Amino acid sequence: MIPEIKTILFATNQGPEARHVFNYALSQALHYQAKIHVLYVVEPLPPYAQSLVEQHLTKDKARELREKNREQFMADFKARLERFCGDETCKLDQGQDLIEEIKLLEGRPAETIKNESKKIGADLIVMGTHRRKLSTSGLIGSTARKVVNSSVIPVLTVYTPDDKLETTTGTSS
Repeated sequence: MIPEIKTILFATNQGPEARHVFNYALSQALHYQAKIHVLYVVEPLPPYAQSLVEQHLTKDKARELREKNREQFMADFKARLERFCGDETCKLDQGQDLIEEIKLLEGRPAETIKNESKKIGADLIVMGTHRRKLSTSGLIGSTARKVVNSSVIPVLTVYTPDDKLETTTGTSS
C-alpha cells in the first residue's frame, strides 16, 4: 500500500536556512495536496535565568513582557512565511491555503516536535539540519538526530548548503 501524506509538520528554528527547508515542505505539500503545520519551539529559560528575571520584575510584568514578545515574534514569523509564500505558491489547486496553522510552543525541541506530530496526526516531519565537521554526533544536528531516532513517522531532514542560506535582507544569497 502506498502511504498517503495529508499532514506535514514543518519544524523550524527560523534560521537562515528556513526558506530552503520550507521549500521542501512546500514541494511535498503540493505533490500530495497536503496541509502544512508550521512549528517553532522555544526552549524554556533555565532556572538560574528565570530567577534573575524574577529578581528584577514582578511575575505579572514578566508575564506581560513574555506575552508581548510572543505576539511580536508571531507577527514577524507570519510575515516571514508570507514572504516565503509570496515567492512560491502556497495554495492548493482549489485555492485553499497549504499552511493549516502556525504554532509557537515552549519545551525541549525534539520532544515537542515529536509530541506535536502525534497531536496533529502528521504523516511527515520536515526539518532542517546542520552538519558539523568531524563531529562525533554524526552528520546531522542534535535536534534532528533526536527526532529521527524517536519518530514513528518519516522525517525528511534537509541540509542547506551555504549558497542557499538566507541573508539578513530576507533574500537568498
